[in-house]
Amino acid sequence: MTIFNKILNWMTKNRNMLFLAVCLFIHATYLFVFQNLKIWPLAFLNLISCSFYIHMLFIKRDMTEKGILPAYFEILQFSFLSELAIGPSYGFALYMIGMAAAVFYLLPSYGNKRFLFQVTGIIGVIAIKGIVVAAGVSFPELREPAEPYHAIFYMANLGITVTIVIAATIFYSKEIDAALTTLNHNMNHDVLTGLYNRRYFEQQMDMIPEEKQCQYIISMVDIDDFKKVNDTYGHEAGDEVLIKVSSCLKEATGKESMAVRWGGEEFILYFPETTIDQIHVVMEEVRAKIESAVIRACGKDIRVTITVGIAIGLAGSNYEKVIRSADEKLYLGKQRGKNRIIT
Repeated sequence: MTIFNKILNWMTKNRNMLFLAVCLFIHATYLFVFQNLKIWPLAFLNLISCSFYIHMLFIKRDMTEKGILPAYFEILQFSFLSELAIGPSYGFALYMIGMAAAVFYLLPSYGNKRFLFQVTGIIGVIAIKGIVVAAGVSFPELREPAEPYHAIFYMANLGITVTIVIAATIFYSKEIDAALTTLNHNMNHDVLTGLYNRRYFEQQMDMIPEEKQCQYIISMVDIDDFKKVNDTYGHEAGDEVLIKVSSCLKEATGKESMAVRWGGEEFILYFPETTIDQIHVVMEEVRAKIESAVIRACGKDIRVTITVGIAIGLAGSNYEKVIRSADEKLYLGKQRGKNRIIT
C-alpha cells in the first residue's frame, strides 16, 4: 500500500473529524479577515461558529453523524447570513450548493432524510438569491469595506466548495470500492475460517479449459468426531477448532492451490499439476501437525484429528466424480479407525 493510499484511508476513516476541523479553520480565517476589515457583525458570526466547532472537537468530542448534522445547518445559516449581509458577488451561497452534494456522503445513516437536508439547502439558496435580487443589499455599510476584495472572496469560496465536493466524491468512491472488495471477498470466502467457499471452488473448476489436460489432486478432509467437540465444549469451542484446522490447511496450499471449506467440518484441498505421492506427503504433515496441536478454547485444551481421502483427476473431466472418489476414500478411512490418509 502506497503512502498516498494510507493517507487516503486515514482521511476516509476520520472524515468527520477532518470535516469539523476544516470548518473550524475556515471560520477562524474569516474571523481574522472580517475583524481586519472591521465588519464586526460577520466577525462576531464567525466567532460564534468557531466556538461551536471548538466545542464539538475538543469538549464534546462528538465525531458521529449526530455531530455532523448541526454542523451542516450551521454552514447553511452562515452562508445565508453572509450572503444577506454583503451581497451575492462574494460566493457565500456556494457553500449551500456544495453541502447539498456532500451531505449524502457525510450522513449515510440518515438514508432518505438526506433528501430533506438537500432540499433545505436548495431552498436556502433560492430564498437568499430572491431576497438579494429583489431587495438589493440590505447592509451596504457592511459591503463597502469588503468590496475591493469581492473577487478574492468569490474565488476562495468557490475553491473551498469545489474542494469539499471533490473530496466527498473521492472518499465516497473509496468507501464504495472497499465495500465492493469486502462483498466480493465474502461471496468467495467462508466468513468463519477465511477459506474459499464451495461456490467459489465450483466456479473455478468449471472455468478450467478442457484442452488443459493437466492432472490435479483433490484431498477431502474431515475433522474426526467434531460433533462430540460441539456437544462437550460448545459451539464457540467448535468454531475455534474449525479456525485452527483451517489455518493448518491453508498453510499447506500455495498460490495455485486452494483450501476450501466444503461444509460443516469438511474441507477440500485442490492441488493442480502434481502427483498423488507428493500430496500424500503434504497431507501427512498436515495430519501430524493437527494431531499434535493443542487448541485452547473456552478455558479448555482441545485436541482433534483429521481423516483424509485423496483422489486424482484430469482437467476437463467431471470434477464432481473426483470429489466423490475422495469422499469414498475418506469414508473408508473413518471405517479403518480415523486419523489417517487413504489414497
